[in-house]
Amino acid sequence: MKAGSVLRRLCLACLLALATAAHAGENGYLGINIKVERDGAFWNPTIKSVKVAKVVAGSSAEKAEVAVGDSIVEIEGRQVVGAKANDLRPQMQFAVGQQVKLMVKKPSGEVRAVVVVAGTKRE
Repeated sequence: MKAGSVLRRLCLACLLALATAAHAGENGYLGINIKVERDGAFWNPTIKSVKVAKVVAGSSAEKAEVAVGDSIVEIEGRQVVGAKANDLRPQMQFAVGQQVKLMVKKPSGEVRAVVVVAGTKRE
């Protein structure tokens, strides 16, 4: 597996996993897949961008009008671009049912606040 692929998976895991013990230990899932651009050391890179690569049909993210191509610029009040991946970890831990506040930048340049409720991941 390529280092970039491993890092993307690691960053995705940071963004979408490691939830608390809600719902018998299930991790919260926002219903999106992301593409992360990073710079620097593999173990704690600086985030350059986080773009939505896929939105799961019927997910809370879809209901909040998060779309493919959107950039996630802030999560739970913490700026994403320029942050170290490990520093964002606390903002990436979602319990099922938790409301997660995101600032997304649309391809048009419009920045919008959205609230996505973390759900269970459907395989």
